[in-house]
Amino acid sequence: MNDSKEYLDFFNQTYKDPSKHSGYSTNSNLRFESRSDALDVKNMLIEKSPSAKYYDFSVEYINPNKSMQVGWYITVRKADKPTQTKPVNHSENNNQQPKK
Repeated sequence: MNDSKEYLDFFNQTYKDPSKHSGYSTNSNLRFESRSDALDVKNMLIEKSPSAKYYDFSVEYINPNKSMQVGWYITVRKADKPTQTKPVNHSENNNQQPKK
């Protein structure tokens, strides 16, 4: 996908502050001709955007009114809690050997 950086830049700029968004949005800038393209971009946003942890994403086929085009859209919903992208190890001593 040639436009990956443009989608990432758009998402980072538009969705950097979750307090400025309603519960969910479907944005025409995140519209795709195919489901696979939408899924590729959705996964890239989740992996590479620091703001993605504040949102849940879904890919949906929408046949909307005249203001938007028919196609596959990434719908962005505010998450109840920010998601962790990496597992956190809370053990106090990471160097302990297992007991035999």
